[in-house]
Amino acid sequence: MVRLDVGRLLPRAATGLTLATGMTITAEVLWAAHRRLPVGAEVDASGVLGADRTGPPVRVVVLGDSTLTGPGLTSPDDLWVRQALSALDLDRPVELVSFAVGGSRVGDVRRRLDEALAVEAHAVILSVGSNDAIHGASARRFAADYDSLLTELLSRVQVVAVTNVGDLGNIARFPRPLRTIVRERGRTFCRIVDRVAGEHAQAVLLDVTPSNHYFRDRSLFGPDMFHPTSDGHSKWAEVAAPGLLLALSRLDAIDPLLRVV
Repeated sequence: MVRLDVGRLLPRAATGLTLATGMTITAEVLWAAHRRLPVGAEVDASGVLGADRTGPPVRVVVLGDSTLTGPGLTSPDDLWVRQALSALDLDRPVELVSFAVGGSRVGDVRRRLDEALAVEAHAVILSVGSNDAIHGASARRFAADYDSLLTELLSRVQVVAVTNVGDLGNIARFPRPLRTIVRERGRTFCRIVDRVAGEHAQAVLLDVTPSNHYFRDRSLFGPDMFHPTSDGHSKWAEVAAPGLLLALSRLDAIDPLLRVV
C-alpha cells in the first residue's frame, strides 16, 4: 500500500531547488499522495512449494513490505518469491511463512521479529527499504536501523537473503520532477542495503536492479500505478533466483541434512 509522508519528503526533496521548482514538487507530492486510485488486496506468500519432493521442508520466513504481499495480484503464486523458488526446481520442499505487511518500513519489520522467528526458520528473505526512502527517512538512520535488523536476524537464523531497492523513479504513480527526486533517494537506499549486506558474511544479496529497465513500461504496474503486476513480479523473480539459489546452497554447507539443491 502506498502512503506518502508529505511533511517529511518535501523538505528533503526541495533542498537546493528554486522556489518555483519546490512549489511544483509540493503540488505533485500532494497530488500523488491523495490521488484516488484503486488499491488491490494483498496476498499471503505462505505455503509449501515442491510438496512432492522428499524430506521435511526447509522453512523460510518472509519479512518485509508490499514487494512480498503483491497488492492487486490474484494468486500467491504470482509473487516473485514463489515464482523464483518454483523455477529453481529444488530437491527439497520449501515452506514459506510470511510475516510481510504492505507499507512496512525497517522499524516495522524489527517489531515483528520475535513473532516471526518463533517459527524456527532455517532462513529469512528480507525485502524492505522502499517505504523508508519514499517517506523521507534519514539515510543515516536507515543505515543504522537496517544494520541492526540484519545483525539481529543473523544471530538467530543461519542465512538471510535480502533484496535491495529498485528504481523508484520508474513508479508510474509519481509525476515529474518528483520521479527524479524519488529515483535519487531510491539509489541512495539501494547503496545502503548493498553495503550493509556486504558487511555480513551470512547475508546474501538478491540484486533486483538488473530488472530496472523493464519497469519503464507502465503496463507492468497495476491499477494503483504503484505495485507491479504478475508480469512485473516475473521480472523480479528472474533476477532474484540466482541469489536465492546461493542462499539455500549455504544451508547445505551448514547442515547436510538440509540439502535443497
